[in-house]
Amino acid sequence: MTLKTLLAERLQRGITLVEHPYRAIASELGCDEAMVLTLTNELMREGYIRSFGAFIDFERLGYDSILCGIAVPEEHISSVGSALNERREVTHNYLRGHSINMWFTALLPKAGDSGANERDRFFGETLRTCEFPFIAAATVARLKLRPNFRFSRDEYSEPSFEENPAASLEDDILDCRSDGRGPGAEPLNAESLTALTLLQRNFPVVPEPFELAARKLERSVPQLLKRLRVLEEARILRRIGASLHHRRMGYNANALVAWTVNNDNTLDDVIDAGKRAAFFPWVSHCYVRRTIENTARHTWTHTLYTMLHASNESSLSEQIRAMRDVLVPRDVTILPTLQELKKTRYFL
Repeated sequence: MTLKTLLAERLQRGITLVEHPYRAIASELGCDEAMVLTLTNELMREGYIRSFGAFIDFERLGYDSILCGIAVPEEHISSVGSALNERREVTHNYLRGHSINMWFTALLPKAGDSGANERDRFFGETLRTCEFPFIAAATVARLKLRPNFRFSRDEYSEPSFEENPAASLEDDILDCRSDGRGPGAEPLNAESLTALTLLQRNFPVVPEPFELAARKLERSVPQLLKRLRVLEEARILRRIGASLHHRRMGYNANALVAWTVNNDNTLDDVIDAGKRAAFFPWVSHCYVRRTIENTARHTWTHTLYTMLHASNESSLSEQIRAMRDVLVPRDVTILPTLQELKKTRYFL
């Protein structure tokens, strides 16, 4: 691997919350800070880094990640896709190879009557008015949210379940069956909200990247970093880092795979199966969801959803086979990605 590809993977994991984070990364990689800054700008210019900034765990703040699938006739794909993509709540939207062919996620407030009203309003303005059959599934538990795209990788490697399968994934796990908030997570005060807003987009690629945000907050950089560490400890701030363009990196076969596992008698059984699915290295997202609306006249029993990534269809098939052997599902629906219509983060 080259220094540039090593740097891309390092930026994906997130920077250290120190005054000179690029200098810290340079020390790790055995180069100087100027080289890290130069190569980071090159990765952005060349399209390997699609965005760089603060990743916020909105689900820990009481938002619900709703997954929706619509059966859109081909002649309406452009108009329906454009209408959905204009919605701030819609963060991802994809065409997939299935009769239910347009799948998107929306972040909507969860807590209390206001959250229920917001969800009802969103459904009313988007799904119900388009008159096409749809499925909507709310989050019960998040078991993995960790894109870890690599330039050098073993396409097909089965995990060992001798060790605790969730041992390295504890920070990702979030049980949303109560109020959707994580343990210890504090509500955002005005200063925290402003800090995260300033750092969500276009994180500066300069020797002292926190200086501008600190100045706007009328705080010193150490004071800002202290606030960010509090948010990181509360798991509201997941990281400040790069989102890599996985197709640019050669991940050309991607699929949303929905599972109905044999031992899904209780939600705890499904969550246990989900933890095993999350342990596979090619899985970037793993959620347990419950269907809240289904007008698709399509039997849909799935409760476990995973995103898989491979360089080609053959490798993707091998990944799914390995997961079948472990999960022993009663039913599986494979929804290959055909086209990305929208991919962004929810911005404050």
